Amino acid sequence: MKNATLVFLSLFFIIGCSENKKEQKSETEIKKEVLAAFNSMYDTYAKGTDEYFQYYEEDFIRVVPSGKITSGIEKPKKEWNEYLKGHSLYIESYSEPELVISEDQVITIGDFVEYFIDKETNDSTYNRGVYIAAWEEQEDGSWKISMDTWHAGLDQE
Repeated sequence: MKNATLVFLSLFFIIGCSENKKEQKSETEIKKEVLAAFNSMYDTYAKGTDEYFQYYEEDFIRVVPSGKITSGIEKPKKEWNEYLKGHSLYIESYSEPELVISEDQVITIGDFVEYFIDKETNDSTYNRGVYIAAWEEQEDGSWKISMDTWHAGLDQE
């Protein structure tokens, strides 16, 4: 009887651990998934709408260039929509980012060139900078941004 109990507990432990164990992905697979999410996020951002916020966790943290730290998706989304009332966006380019990969998080570091165009005057503002984001794998296997920051104005035309 002791042996049967020991076998049962061992099987219960093994099955319980295997159910909770997440399948390990290769670095190549993680890179492919994150780059796909990164490119989709930038393509959506380039449309000049707030749809790109779908690539952010609801409670993401943002460090703006001034150093101020904000948390949550609603405030930046509201500010972006307010800005878009008077401006449109043109993305000239964004680079394939450098990736720093860990098990459930990937840091992307890339540069961009964009123009903001005043809808009233058609004047444009050149903006070149660096975008850094921490992507975390979600329960459904997708990747979303948990933290981001950027620094712009690297050079002016």
